[in-house]
Amino acid sequence: MAFYGVLYTLFDRYLWRNRLVHRVGLVRIPNLTGRWHGYLITSFDGHVKRHDLMINIFQSWTQIVVYLTTPTSISRSCAAVIQVDDPEGASLVYQYQNQPLANAKKSMHMHYGTAMLRMSNGGCMAGDYYAGRDRRTFGRICCKRVSTRAWPT
Repeated sequence: MAFYGVLYTLFDRYLWRNRLVHRVGLVRIPNLTGRWHGYLITSFDGHVKRHDLMINIFQSWTQIVVYLTTPTSISRSCAAVIQVDDPEGASLVYQYQNQPLANAKKSMHMHYGTAMLRMSNGGCMAGDYYAGRDRRTFGRICCKRVSTRAWPT
């Protein structure tokens, strides 16, 4: 039993990322771990301005956590999934909780939302988000991976 526990832990944390494991077809989940830089445009300001963002993704074979940071807020995923069966390519879909920072506008408050980002062959993710219920804002997120490490070293 201990042998299988150790094997599972090794696979969950490290082995699933191995190229050979992907080529053989044991794993289809893309490795999104790392730091991504980009921007979002939002209906809050009429889609007229690009707002810089940074996304940090922490991933194992069985779990994924997404942190999205802008100059005025930070979001953390509550639930996330990578869809791999779509003919158009893999997508990262997640629900998030957003917390405004001290310098945010007074109209900004904690809220929940959903994002769906599609992977491209060029190492980019792009897609839509919406903030539900009372915020009722929506927009577009575009980002590119700049590091395979999530936090700066």
